Amino acid sequence: MNFTSGISRRYRVSIEQAFETILEFGNDHHREVIDLIRNSRMEIRVLPVSKVNASGVTGLVSPRETNNRIEDERLTLADAIDHVYITIAEETIDTGGQRGCEGTFVHEGRHAFDFAQTIASFSDADFHPLSVFDPTLFELEWEAHITSGEYMLRVARDEYLAEGLDLLILAREPDGTYRLNPEGIRTRLRDNYNLIEDTHPGNRASQLLGIGSKL
Repeated sequence: MNFTSGISRRYRVSIEQAFETILEFGNDHHREVIDLIRNSRMEIRVLPVSKVNASGVTGLVSPRETNNRIEDERLTLADAIDHVYITIAEETIDTGGQRGCEGTFVHEGRHAFDFAQTIASFSDADFHPLSVFDPTLFELEWEAHITSGEYMLRVARDEYLAEGLDLLILAREPDGTYRLNPEGIRTRLRDNYNLIEDTHPGNRASQLLGIGSKL
């Protein structure tokens, strides 16, 4: 991964520490995503929340360049993720600390992984048109929320579990144990993202990224 210029050392240290913690506590998929990011040329950006308008955001560095490579080459997942960036808001680290940094990279890391899958599948669409991966925004956010909840359960510290409850990602059973909360996630996606699986799923990944296939 590549940090963009101008990022202060303390933000770099926080992000690198977050990656190490995710590798320690995460499940196999969490580790797969972090390893993929760390071994890539993905851009990692840190900007004020006034410019990000979220705790973090994921997108393409250059849709034009990505489309050119889709047209000319067959890209692997590792090739594709080089085209993706993740931006984390300075305030996410300043106020949320390591928990906020970890949570953002777990969530946005899943988006980056899914975007890379989309790019790679589009580059191979002329040979495998039935294998094109192009999820809706609902599907992207669903998977990112599930991934976040799984991480919270793996860490299992009070502040992580409390955040999961606050965000409706987790639910608490009468015996005090915690679990993923699918209905809560659906409610959150409806109320906070205006996304409903069957009737209002949002744009597809290719539309969000501004890419097309070889078909």
